[in-house]
Amino acid sequence: MTKEALSELDVQMQARRARRLLKHVWKHFQEDRCLEEAASLSYTSLLAMVPLLAVVFGIIAAFPVFNKWSDNLQSFIFSNFMPSTGEVIAPYLDTFLDSVSSLTLPGTVMLIVTALLLMVRIEVAFNRIWRVERNRTLVNRIVMYWAVLTLAPILIATTVAISATQLLGSSSLQASLSPGLYQLGIFILTWMVFAVVFVLVPNRSVRIKHALMGAFLSAVLFGLTKAGFVAYVSNTNYKVIYGALATVPIFLFWIYLVWNVVLFGASLAASLTTFSDYSRYETSWPKRWEFQMAFRLVEHFWRAQREGRPLTLEQLLELEQRASELQLLKLVSRMCEENILSMTEEGVWVLARDIEDFTLGDLYQLGDYYLPLGELSGLPRDSAIDQAYIDSLEHVRANGHQAWDQSLRHMFLEADTKETEKNA
Repeated sequence: MTKEALSELDVQMQARRARRLLKHVWKHFQEDRCLEEAASLSYTSLLAMVPLLAVVFGIIAAFPVFNKWSDNLQSFIFSNFMPSTGEVIAPYLDTFLDSVSSLTLPGTVMLIVTALLLMVRIEVAFNRIWRVERNRTLVNRIVMYWAVLTLAPILIATTVAISATQLLGSSSLQASLSPGLYQLGIFILTWMVFAVVFVLVPNRSVRIKHALMGAFLSAVLFGLTKAGFVAYVSNTNYKVIYGALATVPIFLFWIYLVWNVVLFGASLAASLTTFSDYSRYETSWPKRWEFQMAFRLVEHFWRAQREGRPLTLEQLLELEQRASELQLLKLVSRMCEENILSMTEEGVWVLARDIEDFTLGDLYQLGDYYLPLGELSGLPRDSAIDQAYIDSLEHVRANGHQAWDQSLRHMFLEADTKETEKNA
């Protein structure tokens, strides 16, 4: 085969892989009900915007060195992240933010709580996308949220200040740079913001490269959405219908679009994090064999327990490469509900019980499994563990359910012994 033919074949394979990826991301996006989630986050954002900005600019105001750049920062946010409507709502937000200083202590506490509630809502949405069953504890949430609310404004203000002093002198950023470089800088900043959110918010470990790829998609879609939104608002006489209140629905619609962009990028990052080989969807583990998969999962966790380590979803996907993420998550979640497994604070799983007195029959009764007694010859036999499973089912078929009384631990140890003798 010529180099040209090989190159064309490689392009075709990459195109098919891209289509499978896009199809899966869209399925992931729909299964997590991200359109409804974006609507919910939009209303929550509208409610929490003033408290959140008040906390951000309040923290910046606590550092006199940043006072000179606070107006530039506010203008930067409104012009680049709130197109068209930013100039209209800016005076109202300024009025609200000025009135914050007159709040009493209870009012200030409620202001902070409202801002934190938005962050809680965002975390819940991201945990659903990354299929994380357990949210952070209250203490961990408070520490992380407060760190974000404290450090992020300082870092942003520092960036604006350094850029203004070192790059601009007395000129503004947009006036000193060409429009292309300025827009490129905005794009990179948006990309980095999304990447940081995708890494920090989910209650699980997210690979940097996957977060960057998901954030890149969100940044591109954000730029396209902003351009389309500006064109739409500029050519639509929406004020004829809504009058003086036109800014409110238009601004709410913009927030909804932004959240859809963010959640779609998060769906891509989550898919890339847990799916390194998308062809596995075409050869996923059949549902009628899930009992064998559950048996294999218990063995994986038992072996990890002996080594004193937990297992992550990525490690399970590596161990069971023919299984899909959804299948593994369903089985692991079911075992957690039955207290066979337990999720730690780090979002990883460990064996939560002694399997000395836990039998194959006990495992079968804890789930809605199909017992493949009529197709034992076709079951996977990848290891001694699979053979031990099949031998037990053959005993069940021959002798009835009394053959299910053997403990899983004994079965695993016996399989290890046979594997050792075989390799000797």
